[in-house]
Amino acid sequence: MTSNTHHRVPALSTPTAPADKTLVEPREPIATSSNQLSDLTETAGSLRSRARIVSEDTADLHRQLLFQNWQQRTSERGKQAPTALLDELSDLGFSWRDIARMLQVSVPAVQKWRRQGGVSGGKRRHLASLVALCDQIAEHYLIQEIASWFEMPLASTAPVTPIDLFAANRPDLILDNASGHVDVEEILTKYDPEWRETYRSDFEVYLDTDSAMSIRPKEA
Repeated sequence: MTSNTHHRVPALSTPTAPADKTLVEPREPIATSSNQLSDLTETAGSLRSRARIVSEDTADLHRQLLFQNWQQRTSERGKQAPTALLDELSDLGFSWRDIARMLQVSVPAVQKWRRQGGVSGGKRRHLASLVALCDQIAEHYLIQEIASWFEMPLASTAPVTPIDLFAANRPDLILDNASGHVDVEEILTKYDPEWRETYRSDFEVYLDTDSAMSIRPKEA
């Protein structure tokens, strides 16, 4: 049955823009007394200090855990024969020159260890600690071709490499660099507070028009 009821069409009104829930309407600033502003400023400052302390404490805890992990791995690696550890470093791509430098001995000494043994207890642990550090970095930070990574400068502004850091007995800085949690300039400053002046150069490397890398004096 068809209904004859007619529905009246309401008069059209002036369209209004739909409400945008994501739009933040400007508001008048809330009147705040000087005492209230002082209290808010003090509270914000307190929170900022607490956040800094928490961040520093967390960073210290992370470093301690990384160090303990490295020490445990070093003890495990120290059970292996030094010749096996040297062969493993060689298989990873390290040159005998770089191995000798990191272990603070001569290349002939390393070659003698490979042929005849005779590694002292201290050097054996040092050797085990290097292999353990490579293990930890490769496992936790998924760094491939670990030897070439050790040869890579931390920054383009200074030729300091992880090899230099290990030779200076700073494995902590190597772990900081691998983790990416610490700014590179901070790492360089801990290694050498005068690094900017030490490695300052009047020349710069640039990409020439023929797509080759070239060197030119820096502009004054």
